[in-house]
Amino acid sequence: MDSYLTGAKKASIGNAIKSLYQLIVLVEEGSLSCHLVDCNKELDTLNASNVRVYDDLFSSLYKNTHPEDRNSLLLLSNIDDLNKALSGEVYISCECRIRHTDLGYYWSRITICNAKVEDSPTGHEYLILLEDVHTQKNVLLADRNELLKTISTLEDKYNKLFIENMTDAQTGCYNRKGLKYSENIALQDTRDNNKDIFVCVLDLNGLKYMNDTFGHSAGDTAIATVADALQKAAPKGSSIIRTGGDEFLVFCPLEKDSTEYESFGTVLESELNDYNASHDNPFEVSASYGYVFLPLKEGMDTLDEYIEVADEKMYRMKEETDPHKR
Repeated sequence: MDSYLTGAKKASIGNAIKSLYQLIVLVEEGSLSCHLVDCNKELDTLNASNVRVYDDLFSSLYKNTHPEDRNSLLLLSNIDDLNKALSGEVYISCECRIRHTDLGYYWSRITICNAKVEDSPTGHEYLILLEDVHTQKNVLLADRNELLKTISTLEDKYNKLFIENMTDAQTGCYNRKGLKYSENIALQDTRDNNKDIFVCVLDLNGLKYMNDTFGHSAGDTAIATVADALQKAAPKGSSIIRTGGDEFLVFCPLEKDSTEYESFGTVLESELNDYNASHDNPFEVSASYGYVFLPLKEGMDTLDEYIEVADEKMYRMKEETDPHKR
């Protein structure tokens, strides 16, 4: 078989290999002198025929690489780093956009391999190869962009379905499904960051009376008004859950020295008073509430205990403020 590989045949093979690459450079061990084997005219911007040593070749490559892709060349900037990388690999490669003589940037794959021992990382005489991969790269990038668009569309659909499934359509607050989801997040935050937790239970005053007397549209208005007031009164980052027809739950992890929760009642009542003063409804919107701000107990994996305490406080307030309590 070897007898077939005459000088002419080997030259033919060499020409075929040259046609695969835009640039072929051999770098000597020790002196790091560069020997140009072949360079396509489209890469005359590299001025490769005048390059004598490796550092000059790297500088020319770096200067003619698209600024967004230059980080991919950093491993090639230091010969010691390059030696170390190739000590365990037969070759290394990177892809970047190289400026051509038409001043456009086109994707190339730069491959550097040891040229001393076949199929081995041994030795430090390097062959540097530049291969045109512009068409293939653009196809891959187009496919990637289509995939990202598909993923984004699916994420949007998932988020929409998640919101629909976890929230109450009337108020935008979490529903009971959202309660468990947000409760787990709040408990984890409280534990991980050594915080205390604010828990509030709220109940509208006289919802049945409004529904029976003024119609269910009045009750719906009152529920929406209280939900809006809660959004403004609750500490930043609170989860607000509509747990029943006229019942709400609010909780939020807060720093142990936080006083943010202390203004909750004042802001809530002010918002409801402002609403009542600015609307001529035949009813007033008000609510009873109770809250606690406490550290989590050891092994506490739900807020049920604190919800019960806040609920008791809410009922005590309702006894005093709700003329239509049942």
